[in-house]
Amino acid sequence: MSAFLQTLGNTGSTGGNPYFLPTTTITTDLTQTSQPDIESLVNATMQQLVGRNATADEIKQYGAELLAAEKANTGGYTGVTTYQADSGKRNTAVGTQLSKGVNAQAFLENLINGTAGAKEYKAATGYMQTMMNSMNQFKGAYNG
Repeated sequence: MSAFLQTLGNTGSTGGNPYFLPTTTITTDLTQTSQPDIESLVNATMQQLVGRNATADEIKQYGAELLAAEKANTGGYTGVTTYQADSGKRNTAVGTQLSKGVNAQAFLENLINGTAGAKEYKAATGYMQTMMNSMNQFKGAYNG
């Protein structure tokens, strides 16, 4: 065995080859919502909160804001992988999810819920529901 290989074999905290010591990784995940998914999510959220589909301009605006938020708030993961000193095969891999990035649905709901259209829709549907409840309460009261 060469002096170089002997040196490599005698280094490291475990006395093994330094190439098989634990490896720490920190991974950043940039998740970007696709354009068809943006359109679908914005329309579903608008239906729920405003009572109509989004216009092309609204899809463009809310989609751009979602993509910017996703870019600014990436997901993160850190992990440690250990290897068997004798064979170099992976022994264990343990990690922790540090952050998950942006929840697209919750982000869009929060964004759209603050608009004037959502407030008007909420007021109108709340008023209508109150009227229906009132009518149902007295339904049949005069039928003897």
